[in-house]
Amino acid sequence: MVHGDVTLDVMKSAGSWAEGLNTYQGQKMKPLHQGPTPMPHHVTRYEKSREEAICNPITQRFVDKKAEKSLSEWEQAGVTKTLNRAWDKQLLREQHFDIMTQQPKKGHIHEVPYKQRLKPPSLITANHVSYNIISTLGNDQHHWAPPGKRPPRVPTPPRKEAEVTKVNKPREFDILTNMYRDHHGARSQWEAEQARATVVDKYWESHDFDPLTCSYYDGEKEEFYQRRLKEMLLTQGTNAINKLPPTLAASESLMYDICTGVVKDPVRLRKVVDEERGAVIRRADKIGAEDVMRVRGDAKRAKEAEMSVARISHQRYTDTQARGFHIISNKTFDLHGEPPLPRTKAKPHVWEIRDQLAAADGG
Repeated sequence: MVHGDVTLDVMKSAGSWAEGLNTYQGQKMKPLHQGPTPMPHHVTRYEKSREEAICNPITQRFVDKKAEKSLSEWEQAGVTKTLNRAWDKQLLREQHFDIMTQQPKKGHIHEVPYKQRLKPPSLITANHVSYNIISTLGNDQHHWAPPGKRPPRVPTPPRKEAEVTKVNKPREFDILTNMYRDHHGARSQWEAEQARATVVDKYWESHDFDPLTCSYYDGEKEEFYQRRLKEMLLTQGTNAINKLPPTLAASESLMYDICTGVVKDPVRLRKVVDEERGAVIRRADKIGAEDVMRVRGDAKRAKEAEMSVARISHQRYTDTQARGFHIISNKTFDLHGEPPLPRTKAKPHVWEIRDQLAAADGG
């Protein structure tokens, strides 16, 4: 393996270890160049100016005639090749003859000659229409074939009836005669009735009360107003009470005389009495609900007390009392008193159970 001028396999190829080391050290100390080291080449401004002078900036041509001639020949060959390829593509996509002069187009030297597949004269046209696209005349009048061999005239297809649409649909009303095409009399009468009904509706929308006679145009509405006016006149005094201050309007002195007991306004008095009676009834219902809640609360508290007493066994209190002394102070119950009353419930005896069952049975 060689790395630059130093052979890295000198140790394997050497006869001994010392010889290999000496050979490797000699390769490392060998100079890069034989003799004096050459100076590096510096590019000057003159050399660059000579390169710029190769091409004339005015004529855009090389100063060297050989270089200019070779470049011109290369460009001419490229242009010729490009034009020939473009001409081939044009003949591939277009007709091989001029449609104006009917003369075949001439190609370049490499063009493949076009061979007509159909034997002339032929009635097959070059397009898919039955007329000449230049003169817009039919093929029976303008065609490259002789008059006797031209294609026949294509018959004109029968005209189809126009489909009736929203656009071409005939109008029902003739604007020249100002009459309907069908049933003019009946339709005119119907339109007049509709116009009259519309005018009447608009009239009654804006004419409700006559300011001159001070009455409604509608007789039924005027009769209802007069009847309602009489009812309001009968209760005019009662309505005036509502305009008084709330404290004075609700006072009992306006309903009856507190001295003689004579009723002045029986309607309002009856209303006040009914409201007070309803309040008493509602209050009684509330009192009954409170009693029910109180009974339920007492039963709940009794149940909780019984559960708290029955939570601990009565045998524990019996064992403490039988011991005879306090386990912390070591004081005897005979000298210092019995232990506090228990919060337990003793198990009933057989006779107590019998008495409870007998009392429950009523005997």
